[in-house]
Amino acid sequence: MQPDSNTERLLERVNRLSHRIVRLNEQYDENSFHRIKNMSKIEISVLSLLCENPQMIMRDMSDLLQVSKSTMTGVIDKLEELGFLRRVINKQDRRSYALEITEEGKLAQQEHLRWEKDAYLQFIKAMQICDVPETYLDQTEKILEYIEKIWKFK
Repeated sequence: MQPDSNTERLLERVNRLSHRIVRLNEQYDENSFHRIKNMSKIEISVLSLLCENPQMIMRDMSDLLQVSKSTMTGVIDKLEELGFLRRVINKQDRRSYALEITEEGKLAQQEHLRWEKDAYLQFIKAMQICDVPETYLDQTEKILEYIEKIWKFK
């Protein structure tokens, strides 16, 4: 079934808007956020999980993030090379390694949280200027609930 012309127009508009959002997210102050500048979403997620769950093992991390063990190994290698984490002998099972966040990794996570807060505050400020915050958020929630229902997300 082919989308009608109105749906095609909406598809193009959503595509343009989403790309604009991505570009905005990429344009942060490099001096204030130098640690996270070139980090991927999954790398930031690993640091976040390690801050919440010290000494987490790689297998649990890859399961939680739903990535393959080989992908997780590459991510861990990069983060270890950057000095953000280290592999340590697992205290519960000395045959495996746990992951431990370093002080530099904690600083990167704090930087990420600051960046997120700054970005969200700018977004809220823009919504307030346009006088649409509650309407926008209500509609976004409805859209996400619908998508989650169709895609059977929890």
